[in-house]
Amino acid sequence: MKYPDDPFDKNSLLEEIMPLYDRKDPAHDFSHALRVCRNARAIGKAEGADMQVITLAALLHDARSGSKLREKSAESEARKLAIAEEFLKKRDLSEDVIKRVLYAVEVHSFSKGIEPATLEAKVLQDADRLDAIGAIGIARVFLTGGVLGRDLYNPEDPFCGEREPDDGRWNLDHFYRKLLKLEEGMHTETGKRLARRRGTVLRRYLTDLEEEISKGI
Repeated sequence: MKYPDDPFDKNSLLEEIMPLYDRKDPAHDFSHALRVCRNARAIGKAEGADMQVITLAALLHDARSGSKLREKSAESEARKLAIAEEFLKKRDLSEDVIKRVLYAVEVHSFSKGIEPATLEAKVLQDADRLDAIGAIGIARVFLTGGVLGRDLYNPEDPFCGEREPDDGRWNLDHFYRKLLKLEEGMHTETGKRLARRRGTVLRRYLTDLEEEISKGI
């Protein structure tokens, strides 16, 4: 991964950040951070955002926050920010850059429901949510379901036609609880365009799955 327009050593940056993702759950590991970074840089370049802030925020956004699948406490979030801040302060960065990176990291999570106030934070939210939909999103949701031991789907109503989604128990319910809602929550025009394409992948998959489940052929 090369970042020719960034004012720091790219290989060194990746090598330093990679250990911060040791022992992360497989849906929020370093490969996830790299995909989010690619998404963020593509969106940020199109939207005229600060590429340095975006790159650092994307690479650090899930660093050492514990097992995100099982640990979502205020304490774990504070620990994540502290680790990101410590990493940033060791580099030759202005206080303004550090502040904007940390803000983007702090508000990126879907579960927090925070409307970001800066362009860079909006870009990071869009980039992170893009990785939850499309083909990679399908792969991640079933990977997560396996880790958490969720059943595949409710046999009486697999697609939540007459009940509220319960993704604590049924893996397929996560599409209806979260993933299908992400497209409408994108902030940037570039993010919206990319999300429409990935949203089509989700809906096509569910249509195919419903046909296989209902018809058995």
